Amino acid sequence: MVDSENRPIASLSIPRALKAALADKQYRTTRDLDGVSADDLAAELSVTAAQAETVLSSISTPLPSSSQIYSLPASSLLTQPATRYSTLSRALDDLVASFSPFSVPRGALNLKGKQRAWDGGAVGPGMVLEVSGPPGAGKSSLALALAMSARMGSGEGSEGEVLVVDTEGGITPSRLRDTADSLARHTTVSTPDILAGIHLVRIATQVQMVAFLNTLDDWLEAHAKVRLVVIDTLSFHFRQPSVEVGVRKRVMELVKQKIAKATTVHRCAVVVTNQLATKLLTADNKPATFETTERAVLMPQLGDAWTTEKTVRMLLFRGGTDELRYAHASSAAEDGAPWATFDIDDSGLPCDVPPVPERA
Repeated sequence: MVDSENRPIASLSIPRALKAALADKQYRTTRDLDGVSADDLAAELSVTAAQAETVLSSISTPLPSSSQIYSLPASSLLTQPATRYSTLSRALDDLVASFSPFSVPRGALNLKGKQRAWDGGAVGPGMVLEVSGPPGAGKSSLALALAMSARMGSGEGSEGEVLVVDTEGGITPSRLRDTADSLARHTTVSTPDILAGIHLVRIATQVQMVAFLNTLDDWLEAHAKVRLVVIDTLSFHFRQPSVEVGVRKRVMELVKQKIAKATTVHRCAVVVTNQLATKLLTADNKPATFETTERAVLMPQLGDAWTTEKTVRMLLFRGGTDELRYAHASSAAEDGAPWATFDIDDSGLPCDVPPVPERA
């Protein structure tokens, strides 16, 4: 039984970062804080005076009594609507659904020039989706569609907020505004309401990118409503051949750790776009040089150094003569799904390709 006058620090209703700072200074129970002033605690923990006051005031907050504890039947949990985000193309949603616990409703196709149907997608909290492809394939458009879907919800707005990290200028404030304007015309959600829940961060250098990754956990801790993280493009600041192999390996391990924490601890969905790179191979598929190469293949620039076996990897590319866009999804844990075709509409978002009429 927990002593109301001497509780573990872990039982306090304070951010995890403050709990970790207290633990580092050997504060284990609330009794360890007896007689400590807010100013002294702030100096010792290297936090603000307001944060120190939060810690000390939380000590006097009583634990919930048994009468305040409630439960729900498991059946009601199963029937609660799941949070999920759409690419705004049913074909692409079906493709992702092959690796997702969510099923996609059999709604109408989202065709170019038509009103969109907000009937749920296949990307949900805890998922990691990598979208790669050559320039112009639609990577940023797909990532932007998921961000808009997270804000639009079922067409009546959503409390889920979105963090968009732009590294190469593909998602700008003006593009966000124009896209929100085009979607707001067909719903009851206004453009300001859509944009109010989107946090846009511009990362201009490799140093800034590493600093951002190191602070991502604290940022998500402070913005608890964020449910979707979009990074467009992760590979942009690490594509230079001058980056040492050891440095690249450490950064990719950092990426893997931070994304894993975002999906597990903070229950966010993470969407990452990456560019493609040409890899030279020998006849037996081993790395080659220009002198020993037998063939060249295009593959995601960062490879699988930052991914896990559950990462869904989607490759986008343009058609040869039909000018359509194609996508293929795969995962290390499962076999690849069939190809999907899609298009980009006038608002710069993915849409479906009209079915070919059957011949009589």
